[in-house]
Amino acid sequence: MSDDKISGNPAIDAALHLDGDPQKVRAYYDDWAPSYNLDIDNAGYSGPVCGARLLQRYLADTGAALLDAGCGTGLVGIELAALGYRCIDGFDLSEAMTQQARASGVYRRLNGGIEMLRANDSFAAASYDAVISVGVFTLGHVPPEALEVLLQLVRPGGILVISTRSHYYDQTGFQLLIDALIANRRLELIKLLRGAPYNEDGTAHYWVFGNPIQEAQGK
Repeated sequence: MSDDKISGNPAIDAALHLDGDPQKVRAYYDDWAPSYNLDIDNAGYSGPVCGARLLQRYLADTGAALLDAGCGTGLVGIELAALGYRCIDGFDLSEAMTQQARASGVYRRLNGGIEMLRANDSFAAASYDAVISVGVFTLGHVPPEALEVLLQLVRPGGILVISTRSHYYDQTGFQLLIDALIANRRLELIKLLRGAPYNEDGTAHYWVFGNPIQEAQGK
């Protein structure tokens, strides 16, 4: 990864230059947790609002079981609860960030210390109507293959709502992975918002995917 400056906020810029090693990412976010909300609020972070409203557009049932993957301090969960959703679970790699999320009071169940690439070890397959992950598919954090792990947790006919920072999309094989999953009928692209608001440093793409696995196997 380039050492070029990405964000004008030092804490955010340092996060974007992590190397994806789970231990280093966990340690960084454990230290950042107390000031995280203030830092990203000052950076004009709108990802949780955009992601939650996009999920609402394609899943009207407020009693649906939702999983906030990489929940951080709970900003996505707070937005989902404000929209009326009641059954929200979450997990994050950082225990300290998860403690912040727990204080929000909007989650049914929260788990800390969970690596995205191993989330399927902690949650039953096909157990959620929707999985949402905002602010995770970004440079220095998780590889595109984490999408496949999250897909396993979505019920047939359910949806995934994912944000990808624009520079993450440009510098990784995210599109190649999506193309392969669609070609193999493991994923359906329902909606893509390109270059939508994210924060003052740049934009993000917001994706809504469908899980057509059962339909494909039945044909």
